[in-house]
Amino acid sequence: NWKCNGTTASIEKLVQVLNEHNISHDVQCVVAPTFVHIPLVQAKLRNPKYAVSAENAIAKSGAFTGEVSMPILKDLGINWVILGHSERRTYYGETDEIVAQKVADACKQGFMVIACIGETLQQREANQTAKVVLSQTSAIATKLPKEAWDQIVLAYEPVW
Repeated sequence: NWKCNGTTASIEKLVQVLNEHNISHDVQCVVAPTFVHIPLVQAKLRNPKYAVSAENAIAKSGAFTGEVSMPILKDLGINWVILGHSERRTYYGETDEIVAQKVADACKQGFMVIACIGETLQQREANQTAKVVLSQTSAIATKLPKEAWDQIVLAYEPVW
């Protein structure tokens, strides 16, 4: 997850390093460049063990200035998406329910999903880690059929 970082030159160097290193045959790595750098990474990344992911998405196209929709990502050949990142929850007000719906929408549209869960420092210090993580995971579980869990990677990402 490259967040909102990188230039064409720095990304080309990073992808060159990724291309030069072999990874285990039983491992798949997923890289998530900024939206504008996705085509560059797709064009330069030669190792099939790496998949390219989007850092976020919304379910449908429309008048949502600044967002990127799942159909647009599919059109780019993107099959992975990160949803529920702590920064999206904090800065954009994405609740457990919003994240759960986005995860369900992504699964319905055939994406592999990296669903982020985790507590803040304040929640950790209040011994609420299990409660928070269970709430986040349960919200997702209520929106998904059992078979959709094959499309989910839970990323425990505490914010501390």
